[in-house]
Amino acid sequence: MNKTKKRWGKKKKYKKDWHEYNEEPIRRGTFYLDFEWARSWKRELMKMNEGKVGPPFLFPNSLIELQAVWLEFTDLRGVIGITRKVVEIGKIPYYNCFSTVCRRVNMLNLKLNLLKDKDIYCSTDLTGVKMNMSGEYFEKMYGDGDKKFIKVTLTGNPYTKDLYEVDVAIEGEELSEPDVAMTHMTELDAMGYNILGFWGDGKYDVHELFDFLDHYNIPSAIKIRKDAVIDQGGGSVRRNIEVARFKYLGYEKWAERTSYGMRWTGTEGIISAVKRKFGERIRAKKEENMLRAAKRKFWAYEKIRQYAKA
Repeated sequence: MNKTKKRWGKKKKYKKDWHEYNEEPIRRGTFYLDFEWARSWKRELMKMNEGKVGPPFLFPNSLIELQAVWLEFTDLRGVIGITRKVVEIGKIPYYNCFSTVCRRVNMLNLKLNLLKDKDIYCSTDLTGVKMNMSGEYFEKMYGDGDKKFIKVTLTGNPYTKDLYEVDVAIEGEELSEPDVAMTHMTELDAMGYNILGFWGDGKYDVHELFDFLDHYNIPSAIKIRKDAVIDQGGGSVRRNIEVARFKYLGYEKWAERTSYGMRWTGTEGIISAVKRKFGERIRAKKEENMLRAAKRKFWAYEKIRQYAKA
């Protein structure tokens, strides 16, 4: 019988408002049937069509965004069926056809709505989304042997659990995780955000990222590799300092002092929530639409979460 390991670190007492904790998921559920936006149907269309060249839009983006979220639970024809029923009960004036839903959903701007607070924390990590709906047995017996994943790299806030940036690519074509992290933080900095800290696992232990963090004066909690040594020839000064501190404290004390465990809530927690809610398979067939569908899962999750918090 295996002996239970003693938990290291101080035992923490968590203060949680259980009423609010229970209410937020309930408010998220109301998102799917909230049609308050339909009151401004005509006004939104007028704004969308202002100065537009070619045929005018007939359906507001608010409807398309809601249909994009419904699409995570059913197929395109199912979305049309739901929309027809909503028209029938008088919540919206018109429903759109198959081709309109497909085209407009794939045209959606999936830019995340960032919050107003300019002081933020960042954590970056990568996950994989399956490119087809077939099971492992089907793929093994009848597949072409070239099974790939869509790689999704995201940056979120470990404290507020807000999602800031999402990068998607076909497996083998993606940028390295440190490169994506630097790109995301550069974009956030350009938008006026002040990054107060960065978390990353052992894959982020690279000289270029430490130099980047040093340049922007961003404190970090990046797990140092076990075989890491101080570069006597110079290298990254910031990394040398971090390696020395990591070796002096040891992993457990270092993790406690840097709050390394917070990395999980900023990335892994979001990834886990998205996959539980929307699954980890893509129904799209075209590569371009696959990438959009993968990103749309994370966009939809953050949209619903922000709606519940508003």
